Amino acid sequence: MTIGADAATAPLSVPAAAERVLELTQVARPADLPSILGALTATELAAGVARLGRRLPEPVVDHVIEHGPPGARRALAWQLRLPLRHAGVLGYDTARRKLLRLADPEVDRALFGRLDQAGVNWVRAAILRDRTGSDGAAIVPPDLRARLVDFLGTAVLPRSPEDLANTDTGDPDFELLRVLAGARDPGLAIPAARILGLPGPLPARAAGWRDQTWVHGWDRPGVGSRAWSVDWEEILELAAGHRDVAGDRGRFLGQVKGLDEAAAREDVPEDVRQRLLARYPPAAWHAGAPDVSTLRRIPAALKALEPRWGEGVSAEPEFRYAIRLLIIRGLSLGTLTAAEVLEHAVPAGAVLDLAWRSGDGVLAAARGRADLAAELRQRLRDRIGEDPWLWDALMVRSFLWSGTVAELVDLVADLGPDHAMPPAEQAVDGDSANVLLAFAPRAIAENFGGADDALSPEQVFLLRRRPLAPGLVERALEPDAGPDALPALLGNPATPTSALLRLLEQPADPVETRLSLLSRCRDADIRYAALEELERQGVPWAQLRNVVKNLGESAVYHLVDAAPTAERLHFLLRKLGRYLGPDTLALLYGRLAEQAGPEPVWDVAAFLAGGVQEVDPAVRASMLGADAEPLRQAAEAAAARELPGVTALDPRTDPSPHPDDPASWPLEEAVRRGLDGRPDRWRAAVRRLMVAGELDYQDLVALVDAVAAAGEEP
Repeated sequence: MTIGADAATAPLSVPAAAERVLELTQVARPADLPSILGALTATELAAGVARLGRRLPEPVVDHVIEHGPPGARRALAWQLRLPLRHAGVLGYDTARRKLLRLADPEVDRALFGRLDQAGVNWVRAAILRDRTGSDGAAIVPPDLRARLVDFLGTAVLPRSPEDLANTDTGDPDFELLRVLAGARDPGLAIPAARILGLPGPLPARAAGWRDQTWVHGWDRPGVGSRAWSVDWEEILELAAGHRDVAGDRGRFLGQVKGLDEAAAREDVPEDVRQRLLARYPPAAWHAGAPDVSTLRRIPAALKALEPRWGEGVSAEPEFRYAIRLLIIRGLSLGTLTAAEVLEHAVPAGAVLDLAWRSGDGVLAAARGRADLAAELRQRLRDRIGEDPWLWDALMVRSFLWSGTVAELVDLVADLGPDHAMPPAEQAVDGDSANVLLAFAPRAIAENFGGADDALSPEQVFLLRRRPLAPGLVERALEPDAGPDALPALLGNPATPTSALLRLLEQPADPVETRLSLLSRCRDADIRYAALEELERQGVPWAQLRNVVKNLGESAVYHLVDAAPTAERLHFLLRKLGRYLGPDTLALLYGRLAEQAGPEPVWDVAAFLAGGVQEVDPAVRASMLGADAEPLRQAAEAAAARELPGVTALDPRTDPSPHPDDPASWPLEEAVRRGLDGRPDRWRAAVRRLMVAGELDYQDLVALVDAVAAAGEEP
């Protein structure tokens, strides 16, 4: 395709194009971020910030706060004015504190938000009470104070005073009155307290104040990050008794959410951090800007936890997830390098899980993860080479390894295969071995644990896990791969689309292979294509229905929804509609009515219900009025519901496509080759992105290569 203004599709809107640029910052080095954002106009940057909102990469957030134009800062503050209803708020609360430190009236007004809308109460309290100037008075924009005075002039008590103990009523007026009653300015606090029926203003919580309710309140998400400032001595006291908070309720490593968040604040003093680590070891893997010192602290913290929690805690899913987030944050911010992660991060499995590419898209910390992959590839090439015995030892040892990646590679390389093998009682987690196999030479991947005939048990074991090395996939597609190869390949959501297409177009058995695709394949388009091929081959519908009925509702929905025409949709609904629920049927009825009118829907519904009298209310209303509108409304209502795998992500599946080579990072490698440290080329790339139409992953790679080849100025 032609890259740039002559692209085949129309250019995106300015907000959508700017959003794409900001997302693409994740494939760049942090050092190049000023060049990228500097290539956007102030209007474009503000539009992109508003469009991405809370999906903004953290380095972009930091840059906008520290160096961004006023409009972009206001747009960011406006996006952060409302509370989040889920965990993971730490980064946003850090950004709010950084914005508050600017003491910029326009930013304050945006953070405060509309008075008739519930906002982030601690931010409002910080503006009205906690953030003070050199004179000890709160820093409140005069026009904001005037609006608040006007509000107090007409406000009435919207709820019972008993609700003062409720920390989240959701009533905007009540929440605002409660914040105002604690303001530092008596002219705001006294009238608000009077409206609430209080004898006087609400006092700020005094240092050292605590009771059992407050102590257990530290176990809620946000309590350690949603504050302008915290009493560190009080947090240290709480850390010393954190087991009283965590108790024995199955809490992983006795962790307390509020203490985790306090440890990750950007304003924690270093001496407090050291004392906190001694009292509360899990603080080791929580940091606002993780660096190599953070990684070095973690093994000692795990050792300190062993007497209570036993050995092997680093292999627990909760710990691996926390370490994964920590590494992603450090790589994204540029406070961690790929070499440091390989040398110091534990466990190796959490690190290796970040080194492979899971799909064709821009991932969080994509450049840092691509650098991690490049560093891993180089170490394996230098230390393991192409020795199959060393590779076998490396992968088998990885099943049990809890140290760093660098230690694993060096141990095998230094001791050799005879001394590097683990005990016989192997762990059953093969993910690390799969990652290593993805970085191995093709011949190693094809022959690992194998023979000249059917796949070995070791190969089948790895074939069921992710990522899938191209050599292993190629071996599994061979005719002599054995009876276990195809089920393992089709049941793995990491199987590349190209491999599934080969099975579809060049099946070992025209019927059985496609029946396997229909019953096991996770890709809805290939499953539909297999269904069509089976119909052409004359497979009876009784046999096809026997396969489809076991797929699950969301899979049947996508199979029917893949119908390219209204006629085909009508046909499949009659054949397979009995395996759909009322909501998924409503969605498909709405589509059929939109494409062909309501009459085909009436026919399907009557057929499935066993008669006109038994159809559902929306179809009956459509029949009575000879109108498609009831069907459209029913489809809209169903679309608004959370239907796993249909209108919402099903946590049991991975819908993203997987690349043919998960060890390759084409877009990031193109940026590394052609744009790193070249402000002129970055400006050219940004300007092309702003005027180009829709671009998929390969188009982005081509655009970067074109800019690099041209070496052009903007």
